[in-house]
Amino acid sequence: MATIKYLLQSKKGNAPIYLRFSLGRNNTLKRKTGLTIDPKKWSTATGFPIAKSDHLKSLKTDLQKLKTYIEEVFNIDNSKGIPINGEWLEQKIDTFFDRIDNSNDINTISGIIQYIIDNASTRKNGKGGVGISSGRIKGYNNLKNLLEKYLNNKQIFVRDINLKFSNEFKDWLLNTQNYSESFMQKKISDLKFVCNEANSLGVEVNQQLHLIKKTTTNNKTDIIYLNKVELRKISNTIIENKKLNNAKKWLLLGCEIGQRVSDLLNLTEKNVSVYRNQPNRKIITLTQQKTNKKVIIPLSTEAMNIINDSFPYKISSQNFNDYIKEVCRLSKIDTLVNGGKMCPDTKRKVFGKFKKWELITSHTCRRSFASNYYGKMDTALIKSVTGHTTEASLLTYIGKTSADYTEQIFLAMDNLNNI
Repeated sequence: MATIKYLLQSKKGNAPIYLRFSLGRNNTLKRKTGLTIDPKKWSTATGFPIAKSDHLKSLKTDLQKLKTYIEEVFNIDNSKGIPINGEWLEQKIDTFFDRIDNSNDINTISGIIQYIIDNASTRKNGKGGVGISSGRIKGYNNLKNLLEKYLNNKQIFVRDINLKFSNEFKDWLLNTQNYSESFMQKKISDLKFVCNEANSLGVEVNQQLHLIKKTTTNNKTDIIYLNKVELRKISNTIIENKKLNNAKKWLLLGCEIGQRVSDLLNLTEKNVSVYRNQPNRKIITLTQQKTNKKVIIPLSTEAMNIINDSFPYKISSQNFNDYIKEVCRLSKIDTLVNGGKMCPDTKRKVFGKFKKWELITSHTCRRSFASNYYGKMDTALIKSVTGHTTEASLLTYIGKTSADYTEQIFLAMDNLNNI
């Protein structure tokens, strides 16, 4: 039977405290704990400090916890056939006192995240190629930083990510750090992904990993998009400020071509061309940055009117987000909607009812295109413009209600009856 005892081998000064681990006859391991004590304050009978002061009481508690820890990990590792030797004992002592840097050990949660980041350039991506995007790398770095903050820089193993850990981490993200539900869901999804990645590399994962699911909160939000009436209202609003008027043109154009802001704001007149020698028909051709997919976008009459006068000039995405809120405020886009708005003091979202102009962002352009044309144009044609691969992913952008679809059904019935 394995037994643990502490002892001193010196009677001078601060004597090192040794841990002796007996595994049986002629099989005894001994290593320094890294702790020291005045021999006069040590009991050879109990193998612990004579605990009279707070310091000695704390030292005794640490030694008792170390003893329990060594016994627990011995049972686990011995059952797996892991060699129990002096190096093993020394490593476990150092691990208990957080003296070793195992941040690159893929058995730890920080280590597997770092492994994914370090191998980002050779990983398969969703486009069938090699190399994950800078946005995904940023997301993994963000997850690692959040976990280190949550764990107070302590390392935990992948096998420790269970349902209890997930629920407590969710609660911390939502109620302590005041992050939005969507952000929390994304981080939990990333956490589960890295655990599955570790599992594919032979790392032990918790049996409860499959039980970690997405949860919902009471934060009700609407899909924010600008309908055709609101777009006409914006188009008819006279804005004297040059910067705001330029942002207005980008906003109206964006709602007609349905591209991500990274692609929208990089457009120039060079992307516009006449379609098959028909001067009244023009197209925009571009390669989407995120998907590397080439798309051809036929320009509507509204889009043609926007760029015929002059093509909008270059603007940063941050200024665009700021300016279009003001454009919509001046255009009196003030219907009350449910949404989340960033608080400048806490840098976190607060949820409630706001005037729509307050919630307008660059993403509104893409949502507006999908929402306004869905049901009026074949879904395959909309996807060819937005770059969505499935209708399910496209529908996450649609801001239609059941009432909208009811009207479309009646129109379809009328058309069928007239055939």
